[in-house]
This record gives sequence, structure tokens and C-alpha cells, in this order.
Amino acid sequence: MTLSFEKKLSARLGELNGKRLLVAFSGGKDSVSLLHFLKKNEGIKGYQLSACHVNHMYRKTAWWDEKFCSDFCEKYSIPFVSLRCDVPRYCAVKKMSFEHGARVVRYRALNDAAAGFNADMILTAHTRDDLVETFFIQAVQGASPFSLKGIREQDGMLCRLMLDITSEEIYEYLNKYNVSYVIDETNNDENFLRNFIRKNVTAKLAEFRKGYEENIISYLKDSVRFDSYLAEKLEPMIEKHQADVLAVKTDVFESLNELEQEYILHRMGSACFRFERRHLAEMQKILDNEFSVRADMPDGYKFEKSDTFIRLYHGRNIAYFELTKPAGADSLYVPQTGKTLRFKGRWKDEELTVRNRCAGDRIKMKKVKDVFIDRKLDLYTRDTALIILEKNVIVWVENISHDASITLYVK
Repeated sequence: MTLSFEKKLSARLGELNGKRLLVAFSGGKDSVSLLHFLKKNEGIKGYQLSACHVNHMYRKTAWWDEKFCSDFCEKYSIPFVSLRCDVPRYCAVKKMSFEHGARVVRYRALNDAAAGFNADMILTAHTRDDLVETFFIQAVQGASPFSLKGIREQDGMLCRLMLDITSEEIYEYLNKYNVSYVIDETNNDENFLRNFIRKNVTAKLAEFRKGYEENIISYLKDSVRFDSYLAEKLEPMIEKHQADVLAVKTDVFESLNELEQEYILHRMGSACFRFERRHLAEMQKILDNEFSVRADMPDGYKFEKSDTFIRLYHGRNIAYFELTKPAGADSLYVPQTGKTLRFKGRWKDEELTVRNRCAGDRIKMKKVKDVFIDRKLDLYTRDTALIILEKNVIVWVENISHDASITLYVK
């Protein structure tokens, strides 16, 4: 008899034809069932299979999980790699919860493994249970209403084929083929929010109202439709000035209604860090200021409201830097800003210092800061403006000075 697990996944196999697939393989029941099924059908459907185990180095038994995954892949002749990542240390340095830090590290490792295997797709074994649990987790953590969309089935290279498969269907499949799997003992630790919700919320709701999951999944699907509508209308307003600088024109933003403004902020924040409702409130507080102002956001990001643009960018973009242009050099590339300076005449012959601004900078007896303010330059523009010094004296400032012998090129 063909099981519902097999029917559901068989219906998706056509999407995998000719693809190189990397399966995220923890050794737990979900990923074991996915990998076993895909291996069973590999020759029929013409895809190439590989697997990656990420050892979070958190539990003593993690090493047994790693060995189980290695042995499993050896048994079924599946190309395999295990990557060890010190998640506890990463979380301590980044000041993240273990669950959040593990997720960040895990996906980075999977992307590295995918590059190594030259994979077209990364497959994870998220199930319908994960989808429902994630809804409650996001609600409890104060996620923005625009974040309550659950887990995306497709997200770049990531593909989640099992979002309509339940744990019961997985157990049924594993029992039919007598397939072993490992059990993570921390799944019983209710100090982790997901485990607490699984034990005390979803399990009890299932007893109280059978089939309640369908109502939540319908809600999540409606949220996706709502998000798609707003994204089509509003995302084009968000400009990408550099790799990690997102911006929207201040006058355009202020012309939007409150809901549209919140969506813009949500999209900007979600693209950079784990965005929650409290971050939205912090951004809105900044926007209430009459003057140009910026505030710290998670993971080293800065949010700024200025006259021309509202920006979200990483703090390294405005970190202090100082470079030297050797005497006789006719150009200098500034990697911190992606700008290039070209010099002629006297400035080509001289050794010069190029940096961004410092407190107290003056040019021709005027404070550089005051000139920037008079010209209504945005904070970000001021802090990334190039300043040229000869023998510790400022001789040229981007957006202020005019000298035919110095030309600025922006990448």
C-alpha cells in the first residue's frame, strides 16, 4: 500500500528532475524520512543527491548524531559532509538566543556545503507541525503582523517539500521501511520555546479541538496573500544603495498611510535581522523626531531618519577609516565606500591622507559639521563623505569642495 507520505512527496518529485540536491540532515525522524525517500527515487527521477549534517557542538550526544548521519549516508551511498559549528560560542558573542543563533549558523553552513557540492537546491525537512509551532512562536515573541506568514516553502535555494506532511505520516513511513533515526534529548527541554509550545500548546489544542491546525494554516495562507499584495505595491520604493544599505526617500515614505509605512519598515528590518514588533516601535519613535537622527538596531545595524532618505545599514559602513595616497599616485580606491579618487597636477605629486570625518574637523576655519548641516546633507552622507588632508590639514571635503584636480568616481 502506498502511504500518504509517499503520495504527497511523489507529487513533488517532478520539480527536482535533473537538479543537484543537498538535504539538510540532522538524523532526526523528519530529515531521515526525507533523505530515505529521495534516495529510493533518485534513479527514477534523475536528480543527484547529497547530504549535510551541521554539528552545533551543544550536546555531548551531538557526536553520536554526527556518526549516525555519516553511517547512514555511507550505507545508502549518499555523498555526505558534516560541518562543526561552535553555536554556544557564537550565541555568546552575538548575544543571541541559542535557537536563533543555531538557525543563523546552520543556514550559513548549509550554504557553504551547497557551494561545495555545487547544489541547485537545499532541501529541509520542515513539516506541518513545524509550521503551526512557528506561528505560535512568532506570536509569543511579538513578531510584526507582517511576519506571521509561517515558513516559506521556497526561499531562494531553500525548498521545504514537507510542509503539508504530519508527524504521524512520517512515523508511518519510517515504520513501514524499518528506518532508524536519532532522538535529540533536548526536544524534551521546555526551556526552549518551541519545545514548550509543542508540549503545552499545540499538543493540548489537538486534544481540545481536532483539526485546529487547518484553521491556522488557512490563516497563514491568507497572510501570504496579504504580504504578496503589499510587496508588489511597496517593495519597489525600497532602494538598495550598497550591499547592505536599504533606503526609501523620506518624502515618499511620509506620503504613505500608516499601514504601508509599517510594511516598508518591516521589509527593511526583516532583510537585515530578526525583526520583531519592538523594533518597529523603535523605528517609529525615531521617525517622530523633527531632526536627523539614528539609532542602534540588532546585529550591528543602524536605522536613520534624515531629510532625504530613511536608511537601514550596517554600522561598519560609517566606521572610521584612514588611507594614504602615496606621492606620485594618480588614483586611490576607497573600499570602505566603493569610491575612487583621481588626482592631477600638484595633488598627484603629494602624499595625502584620505579618511571620513572626525569630531572637530574644520576647513577654512569653518566646522565641517556645520557646513554639512547648512547643506542639509543626510547623516549617512556626512559620515561616508571622503576628506583629504595634506600634512594633517584638510584641503578637500566631498560635497563641499570644488577642485578640478580632484575627481570623485562612485562605483
